[in-house]
Amino acid sequence: MILFLDFDGVLHPEGEDHILNGGVDFCFLPRLEALLREFPHVKIVISSSWREHLRYKTLMKPFSSDIRARILGMTPYPGCGLPPPYRPREGEILAWLQLHDAVDKPWVALDDAHWQFDHCRDHLVMCNSFVGFDDKASAELRARFEGASP
Repeated sequence: MILFLDFDGVLHPEGEDHILNGGVDFCFLPRLEALLREFPHVKIVISSSWREHLRYKTLMKPFSSDIRARILGMTPYPGCGLPPPYRPREGEILAWLQLHDAVDKPWVALDDAHWQFDHCRDHLVMCNSFVGFDDKASAELRARFEGASP
């Protein structure tokens, strides 16, 4: 199982109010990492737009070393995904799967941008942008992981 992971709206709530009210980036990462530790077969690919502005090494820093070791890389940059009819995020994910000979592997995207998915919404676990990775998203992601256990 491959988890395509977004950051904003998932690992922390999105929006200026979040930061202005003392919000902390990656505040939900410990919750996600705890879940991931229960499913060691799950690998991670970063699909966040942060990859457009930060070096790969910098993107890895917030993750615990055991989880960091499970990160396979990041999706291609915008414009390097599959063309329409695919939405940008799903096209980048599908391009990554093709580039890594993984089109037949089970995958799930943890994201808050439902509009970035059209043909692959059945692979999406949605977070509310202003809430982040909450109990509901965690339960749904757990169910996806359990369904793909080796």
